[in-house]
Amino acid sequence: MYYIALSLLTVLLLPGPTNSLLLQSGISRGLNAYSFRLISTEWLAYIIQITLWGVFIDLLVADYPWVVVATKVFAVCFLFYISLKLWFSAKHNTSLAASGITVPELFVATLTNPKGLFFATFVAPSGTFLSADSYVAFISLFSVVIFPVGLVWIATGAYFGRKLHSAVSGRWVSRCISVVLGLYASFMLFNIASQAVFT
Repeated sequence: MYYIALSLLTVLLLPGPTNSLLLQSGISRGLNAYSFRLISTEWLAYIIQITLWGVFIDLLVADYPWVVVATKVFAVCFLFYISLKLWFSAKHNTSLAASGITVPELFVATLTNPKGLFFATFVAPSGTFLSADSYVAFISLFSVVIFPVGLVWIATGAYFGRKLHSAVSGRWVSRCISVVLGLYASFMLFNIASQAVFT
């Protein structure tokens, strides 16, 4: 169980689309009640994604491989959309407050985050999604880990938002996060294309 908790903690702490958006929200809005809505949204999206992948992955891969590819392509397109939104919002706004991420946008970004597939296929023990007790135990452990990690990312953003000049830091962070998301989406697109070519 300790190995599973450590694996969850390590992967959740890694920079990625969701964590970048939580960081940006911390800078734009600070650490407040809205932050907990975002973390709860992240949790719900991950639970949905992990459960669906865990239960249906074998069926999807065996009988409907195009569904997996379509999901990945949708994830790439949405990440490019978020990336462009952050880039242009930084260009047109003097502060970051107006460009804060919304709950629905974070939900979709997390729902299409490849980390969920990793959790379902590599972190969850074999048979987790075939047993109610095992499933509840894994999801409970995941829930215990994800909330503090989300708070860390938002609190980090809030800290830097207070320490740096809001207009300068807001544009700079939005642009940096935009580039990170764009590069991440490009990497995902390359992987999809590579699999299509070599399979």
